[in-house]
Amino acid sequence: MLEIKKLNQFYGQSHTLWDLDLEIKQGRCTCLMGRNGVGKTTLMKSIMGLLPIKSGELLFEGKDISKLGSEKRAGLGIGYVPQGREIFSQLTVKENIDIGLLGNRNGLKQVPDKIYELFPVLKEMLKRKGGDLSGGQQQQLAIARALCLEPKLLILDEPAEGIQPNIVQQIGEVIDYLTKEEKITVILVEQKLPFARRHGDDFYLVDRGRVVANGEIENLSDEIVEQYLSV
Repeated sequence: MLEIKKLNQFYGQSHTLWDLDLEIKQGRCTCLMGRNGVGKTTLMKSIMGLLPIKSGELLFEGKDISKLGSEKRAGLGIGYVPQGREIFSQLTVKENIDIGLLGNRNGLKQVPDKIYELFPVLKEMLKRKGGDLSGGQQQQLAIARALCLEPKLLILDEPAEGIQPNIVQQIGEVIDYLTKEEKITVILVEQKLPFARRHGDDFYLVDRGRVVANGEIENLSDEIVEQYLSV
C-alpha cells in the first residue's frame, strides 16, 4: 500500500528523520510509536505532503508521490486526521463534514450514511458549531471529515490524546471496523500502549529519527517498550 524508502527530513538545520524505511501493508493498522519529539508527526506530515522531504521515495500503490502536493495525495485516497484535530471551530458540524466531500476521490456529493452510523452523536449535532463540541466529539468530527474522502489509507495522529475513555473506546471500534470490514489501511500514531496493542496489527518504533524496531504487534516485547517507550 505505502512504501517509504530512505526518507530524510530536516527541520531548519536539524536532521530529524534519517534514512527511514517503512512498509505499510494493505488493510492493516500499523502503529507508529516512540517518545515525544522523535519525529512521528513530521513523518505523517511528510507522507501527506505538508512537509517537503529532503530525499527518499514515497510509493503509494506503487506510484512515487514524493513530488505531489497534499491535495493530489488526498485525491489518490490518503486521508489525514492531524494531532490536535484542526476542525473549523466557527463552522457547524455539517459544514465541517461537507468540507471532506470537496476532496472525495469518487466525486461523491452527499455524506455517506455510514459516517453517521459510525458517529451517531454527530447526526444529533449537525447545526452546532465545531468549537462547541467536547474534545472527544471534535475528534470524531475530524475522523468523519477524513472518511468523507473515502480514503484507501487513513492517517490518525494521536486520536486518543486527551479524550474521555468512552470515546477512546468508540474510536478504537471504528479503527477495527475500517480495517477488518472496509479494508481501509490505517496508520495510527499512538503513545498509549494498551490502545495500540488492542487495535494495531503491526508496529514501527522510532527513536531519534530512526526506525529501531518493527514487526507484528504481538512481537512488541516488554524489553522493547522499556528501552524505547518508557519515560
